[in-house]
Amino acid sequence: MVNSPDLKEILSQYLIAPDPGRAGLTRAVEGRDEHGNAVALSVVEEPPLTIYLNRQEIVTAMTIGDYPEYLALGFLRNQGMLSPDEEILRVDYDEELEICGGAHRHRDVI
Repeated sequence: MVNSPDLKEILSQYLIAPDPGRAGLTRAVEGRDEHGNAVALSVVEEPPLTIYLNRQEIVTAMTIGDYPEYLALGFLRNQGMLSPDEEILRVDYDEELEICGGAHRHRDVI
């Protein structure tokens, strides 16, 4: 984890920012350095997130797990699958299944 006194200030400038201290973001891994010495490292976890639209699987992305609902909507919007004026009624996220979807006025995003 970056240990900068400015990190909190930098992250505060964003509406949505990752929480570097969030439990589950990293896990400890033991390995060996270039000299063969045992080292303990903290590595970022990247659980999969499967995004659905109209009950059809669109993509499975490896993510850091923050804000899956926003990630799904942003991806679908960026790919032109949701237009800017579509009304989003809800977004569903199932943490156990690691899937995200939602419903909007004209189509299901499930």
